[in-house]
Formats: sequence, structure tokens, C-alpha cells
Amino acid sequence: MIQKLCLLSALLLPALSALAEQDVINKSFDANAGGTLSMNVDRGSIKILTGNADKVEIEVVRELKRATEEKAKDVFEQHQIEFSQDGGTIRIEADNGGLRNLFNNLQVEYTITIPSKFNVDLSTKGGNINIADLGGEVKVQTAGGSLDIGAISGKISARTSGGNIKIAGGKSDVDAQTSGGSLSIGNIDGKLTAKTSGGNINLEHVHGAVEAQTSGGSIKIAEANGPIKAATTGGNVSAELGDKASGECSLKTMGGSVKVVLPEKIAVDLEASTMGGRVNSDFDGEFNKQRTKLVAKVNGGGPQMKLSTTGGNVDIRKK
Repeated sequence: MIQKLCLLSALLLPALSALAEQDVINKSFDANAGGTLSMNVDRGSIKILTGNADKVEIEVVRELKRATEEKAKDVFEQHQIEFSQDGGTIRIEADNGGLRNLFNNLQVEYTITIPSKFNVDLSTKGGNINIADLGGEVKVQTAGGSLDIGAISGKISARTSGGNIKIAGGKSDVDAQTSGGSLSIGNIDGKLTAKTSGGNINLEHVHGAVEAQTSGGSIKIAEANGPIKAATTGGNVSAELGDKASGECSLKTMGGSVKVVLPEKIAVDLEASTMGGRVNSDFDGEFNKQRTKLVAKVNGGGPQMKLSTTGGNVDIRKK
């Protein structure tokens, strides 16, 4: 008898674990260009698409795994999602009512289509956020997921506590920070702040000032035309300055090499030093005997440029 019960349990458990109940919510709001989508939800991934219509179309898919239909109905009822509109602002808010144990297996996906010229202010406590190219400002935050953002015309503020950040480009200022992932950012016309506690930073073309900081990865800047402040404790730092680059620059690492590529006619006060390698330069200057330090007034001097590492070479190359 006991053997039969054990066999029955072994057969039922996989079937029960495969059960998943779904609930779909659809909402639509009239909206004009220049409005705002504001979201503050307790969980779930968010995907923002753009369309030509003056509407905001919302689809919410909720799925509860390993649940009976009765239990799922109870969880869906207690997981409150509120939709509202106040002038040009459309709000979505979700709360689990504090009954966390009932919601361990609840997954939520928000897919929202908005006008192409719109602002978004999105916050989720657990999920990825994806945003298409958008003619507005973007403010996004997730406590546990990655951010994938298209080309944005307005300011961008992106925060995640545990994921990568990817931004295709921006026409204004960008502030992107993650506590545990890498950053990959395309062409930025404004100033850029990029910080992570545990990943690489790869930047394409930045026209404004750059502040890049990581505690556990490398920093690579394909082209910068403004001041640079880049620092890492565990990787290489490299940057190429554009022909119209200006402003003070500081590139520093404690565990790798530093490399800069400079326009031939750039005018800077250059200081380079290393404690674990050599300084190599295509520009003339005063080296110490060990070639671990260089001081140079390149093309008569100008803004300060400081390059330093404690664990590698410093290479200064001419375009």
C-alpha cells in the first residue's frame, strides 16, 4: 500500500509542477505626444514599444506556476493592479498586499505601446526593462534585472541593483548605474555618468563630459570629445580623444594598463605614471630614469591629463 502511494505521488508531483494558470489584462487610454507613462509595480518585466496612434495600449500577462485554478484566482484577485489617467499622465501601480508567500511563483509581463514622443518613468522591484527608440525622457529602475534602452532624445536615468545596462544612444545627458553588471552605451550627445560595482564599461562616442567608474572590470571609450574621469580597481582603461576634445582628463586603474590615443595637435599638460610597468609615449616629454613617469607639455600645454596605474603599462599613442 505504501509503495502504491509513493508511486502515485511520484506521478502526481510532475503533473502538478507543470500546471500554470494565466490571466490577461488589456487596457487602452487616449494619449497625446508629450505625455508620461508612470509605473510603480511590485514585480514583472516591462517592455515599451512605440506606435503612431495617439493611444497607450497595455497588455498585462500574469502567470502562476504550480497552482490550481482556485489558488490562481485567489492570487490574481489579491495582486492588485491599478490603472489611472490624470491629464497627460497614465499610471500603472501594482501591489501584492504584503502577502508575499502567495506570490512566490507569480510572474508578470507588461507590454505597453505608447506614442513615439512620450516620457516614461518606470519602476519594478523584480524584472527586466526594454524600451524602444523614444522621443522623450526616460527614467527607469529595477531591483533585479537588466535594462535595454534604445535611442532616446531626452535625458536618461537608468538604475538596476543586479543586471546589465545597454543604451543605444542619447541626445541629452545620461546617468546609468548598476550594482552588479556591465554597461554598454552608444553615441551620447550630452554628458555621461556610467558606474558599476562589478562589470565592464564600454562606451562609443560621447560628446559631453564622461565619468566612468567600476570596481571589477575594464573601461573602454571609443571616442570622447569632453573631459574624462575614468577609474577602475580591477581592469584596463583605454580611451581615444576626438579632434575637438577639450577639458581635463583622468584615467586611473589599480590592476591593469592605461592606453590613450590622442590627436596629433592636442594641447595638454600630461602626467603619466606606473608602479608596475613602463610609460610609452609617441609625444616628447621628460621621463625619469626607469621610464615609469612622464611629464610633458604637449603642443605648448593646456588642460591637465593624468594617467596612472599600479599594475601595468601606460601607453600614449598619436592618431
